[in-house]
Amino acid sequence: MSIWVGLIALGVGLGTSLFLPVPQTLKTNFDAGQSLYALGEYQGAIEEYSKIVKFSNAAVRTDSVRVDFGNGLELPVVAAAWYQLGNAYKRSGQHDEAVDAFHHVTTMESVEESFRSLVQFQVAETRFLQKQFPEAAEEYKRYVNLFPDSELAGQALFYSGWSEFNDKKYDPAIATLTDMLERYPEDRYAPDSQFRIASSHYEKENFTKAVSEADIVLERYPNSPVIAQATYLRAQSYDKMGRDEEAITAYRNVRDLYDRMFELLRGSFRERKNVDFENYRQLFETSSLRVAEIYRREGKFEEAYQELIAAQETAEERFYKAKVQMRLGDNYMEWKRFDDAYTAYNQVIDLYSDTPYPAIAQYNKGEARYFADAFVQARDEYLLVSQNYPDSETGLRANAIYSAAWSSEKVDDHETALQLYGQVVENFPRSDQAPLCLLRMGRVNTEQQRFDEAVDAYRQIAENYGETHHAADANYGLGLLYKQSGQLDDAIEAFSRVQRSAGEVYVASLVEAANIHIGAGRAGDGREVLDRLLAGVTGDRGLEANAHYQIAQLDLNNDNFIDAINRYTKVIEEYPETAVNRDAHYGRALAFHKANRFAPALADYQWLLDQNLPESMGLKVGFAKALSHAALGQDAQATTLLRKVIDSGDETLGRNAQLQLISMAEKRDPQDAIRIYEEMLSSLSSTDDKVRVLIRLASAYFRLNQFDKSIEASQQLIDVAVESEDIANALFVQGNSHFRGGDMATAIQTYQSIVERYPQMGWARNAQFQIGIAYNKMASGNISYLPKVATEFEKYYDSYPDDERAVYAYYYAAFAYYRLGKWRNASDTFEALAGNFPQSEFAPQALFRAGESVFNLAQGNTRAGKKEIFEEALAKYEQVLTGFPQSDMVDDALYNKAWAIIHLSDLGEEFTKQDALPIFEQIVAEHTFGDYGPASQFTIGDYYYGEKAYTEATNAYTTFLATFSQDKLQSKDKGLRRKAETLLGHLSEIEAYNVYAEGEKFFDVEDYDTAVTIFQDVITRFPQSDQAVNAAVNIAAAYMAQEDYRKAGEEFKRVVDNYSGEARFTPQVDFARQQLEALEEARVL
Repeated sequence: MSIWVGLIALGVGLGTSLFLPVPQTLKTNFDAGQSLYALGEYQGAIEEYSKIVKFSNAAVRTDSVRVDFGNGLELPVVAAAWYQLGNAYKRSGQHDEAVDAFHHVTTMESVEESFRSLVQFQVAETRFLQKQFPEAAEEYKRYVNLFPDSELAGQALFYSGWSEFNDKKYDPAIATLTDMLERYPEDRYAPDSQFRIASSHYEKENFTKAVSEADIVLERYPNSPVIAQATYLRAQSYDKMGRDEEAITAYRNVRDLYDRMFELLRGSFRERKNVDFENYRQLFETSSLRVAEIYRREGKFEEAYQELIAAQETAEERFYKAKVQMRLGDNYMEWKRFDDAYTAYNQVIDLYSDTPYPAIAQYNKGEARYFADAFVQARDEYLLVSQNYPDSETGLRANAIYSAAWSSEKVDDHETALQLYGQVVENFPRSDQAPLCLLRMGRVNTEQQRFDEAVDAYRQIAENYGETHHAADANYGLGLLYKQSGQLDDAIEAFSRVQRSAGEVYVASLVEAANIHIGAGRAGDGREVLDRLLAGVTGDRGLEANAHYQIAQLDLNNDNFIDAINRYTKVIEEYPETAVNRDAHYGRALAFHKANRFAPALADYQWLLDQNLPESMGLKVGFAKALSHAALGQDAQATTLLRKVIDSGDETLGRNAQLQLISMAEKRDPQDAIRIYEEMLSSLSSTDDKVRVLIRLASAYFRLNQFDKSIEASQQLIDVAVESEDIANALFVQGNSHFRGGDMATAIQTYQSIVERYPQMGWARNAQFQIGIAYNKMASGNISYLPKVATEFEKYYDSYPDDERAVYAYYYAAFAYYRLGKWRNASDTFEALAGNFPQSEFAPQALFRAGESVFNLAQGNTRAGKKEIFEEALAKYEQVLTGFPQSDMVDDALYNKAWAIIHLSDLGEEFTKQDALPIFEQIVAEHTFGDYGPASQFTIGDYYYGEKAYTEATNAYTTFLATFSQDKLQSKDKGLRRKAETLLGHLSEIEAYNVYAEGEKFFDVEDYDTAVTIFQDVITRFPQSDQAVNAAVNIAAAYMAQEDYRKAGEEFKRVVDNYSGEARFTPQVDFARQQLEALEEARVL
């Protein structure tokens, strides 16, 4: 700011008017205001200046009264008063009033423009001091726009950008500051502008750009004080990017600037720029501490220690030395050198008692003892905070007593812990630790079985600290207490008081409430609570995932494995990024495992093992995976995992792994395994261990077909077991033993009990399937059981539509209906199988059977009904052909399709029998020796026979005989050869007659020569036919008609000679003899 401007701001000009006489009162008021302003009595000055600006007298032109501000500057007294009024308001912190006063000056045309520009700058500066940064930015830009050539223009544009920076508008700030550098590159605020550009990129977390922009500061403005800030910004940026070595170098560069900076700062001060020496000193101090912090973060505690020692040796200011000493203690703590940490904190107390750090150091001494597991000493150190530093910060004292109480808990001194927690609540009721202490009191009393005291502690939190997050923990704790004591309604009420803001506690509370409802048989109320939970967490993906996970856990614990699997899958697929993803995989693996779906369980177990789990968790998952392998008969994989568990040294898992290895040995030598199990049972006391051995013993007896003993061992298991899973398993073994023993009725009864008592378990699934199998076995000797076969398998596929055995259930049910002649039920069930399991090996057969069953509905139906049925059947056969062109059912579908067409040809005009002919030909060509090749070839002959195309029929039957020798025919087709031979004989007679009839036509018209030729053809082509003898007689008759009696006699004689031996030709032979006798009597031979 120039000297001229400075004089104005100081308001020392007391000159008189140069033009008109001025009333003495205006001059007196102005002089009084100036005097008070100079003395710092701003309120008094405001009153005097206000008298001038409020002055109004028609006889006096106030704009003609001017005062001298020095350096040749004259102002109208009212303008001067408004200006000084703004300065006084500004100095007294009344910024809005100051701006208003300055605005009066900027609108006065009687004031020179140069002065009004200065006032405009004051307006912008006032807004800046008010921290009204958007307004300040605009006012500074207004100044630049009005006075672009002013010596303050560069400064104004810098402050405009800085205002935008302070308003967190970093992109506009960058644009404004860049504009400043382009327009005023030599301005003294250019280095600051470049630095603020770098800072803006840092705040935008564009750290690489921040570094490059800070480098420009260092290159262009090496003599500006801002280089320290720029160097520090580079260090911070590298620090944020995790580029530790570069950050350390940059921080050390800041420290190396220390001596030079003081000279640069003095020069900046001489330029009248605001200089904060303390700020720069803190940069140097912080740089050393940050280097140490980076080393500590990397676990390089020795390097951090050396850095801190160097910083302390070079430090001059005691407060900084104390701070470094505290950091030495902190470094020792993370280094786990707790005794050294204790000593370092103690030195803070001894050497720097006049700094703010001793009270904190005393608390940290307690921390050092606590983490060294010296809990009694830790408690003593914590308690010294309040004793030695009674005036220290309240939160620190409260936290120290809380930590002392916690240390008492660690040594099981519950009474002292409760007393200290109570002390915090009494003495520091408004501290953050007070509700936390009450929470601990509730939990300690719960552990000590002091129900009433625990309830009282939780209630105090709910009543006095309802606005804190601890209230949610308190209500949750209350709910658990009430649940434990059987006060279920009170428990639900307490759980329901937990608010949505409690996050995961809210989720856990509503799941507990729902569980109580479900356990009490109020499933609908439980579902309503869970629906409310899901609605309440919508929008927070973390809570949504946790809610679904907790509901899945609830389903798992209640043996609702199918629901649990679906819910875990939702978490895994829809919330893969959340913290519960891994737990959801484990939960789903357990649910799959318990539902006996071992293959998908293996996939989840393997996924978990690939996640670098903690050792104990890895062993647990490995053991579970081994069990799944064993269940699938994959003994090699199971053995490898079980050996690893045994070798780990985990006693419980190792014992279970050994049991599993013995169980697997049953497959090789069940009798030896039985001996081992019997010996183990006599020495076991744990119920869990007995259960594990008994189920294996029952299974071993089962494998040896000792079903009575298997049933007995299973019953022993049922008598001692507590878990539903174990009881259901034992019942299933019993059911299988009854089944294998031939007692189907008892087997079904046992399986049914599993389905009814444990519907959500995998054993229920297996039992339901076995019920169907048992009825199917019974139906093999008594078809009255077929309806039960269909019903039970329908239950299976309705309950477990996605199960791998559902396809078999459809198949069994459909064939039960088929055997019963319930064709529509059979067709619908077969079609459902094909639709639900299109990739199944049964799909093409099921679709064919669906058509075949429909086909059978035609019997006894009306003409219209038959047409609809055959059309439906035809469509299903076509689906087989188009959907499964490579299946074994193609020839079946073709054959039935052809017959459906034949039947339809009798019922309408859409088809003719000839339409079926290419299909039969296709079967013969493509499936010659299949189930339908012979029948198709024979049917072709039948078709032509029916159409009286005897030549084609003859060819077809002849082809049949040539192609299908007796040894190539299935038993169902062996009679076709005899039929073909017979039909060929019939066809020969038919053709012989047709030729013979043609000869008769010529005979009748007395064309005897042609007739004879034709009759001779009959004899030649059909010598064994009835028409051959007739032709021979008629040849003789033709010669007689021509009066060639000699030839006639020869032909009659031939008839007698050739056909006398066959009774069927007696009439013709007798006729020939009679004619010979007549010729002989007539003596014409």
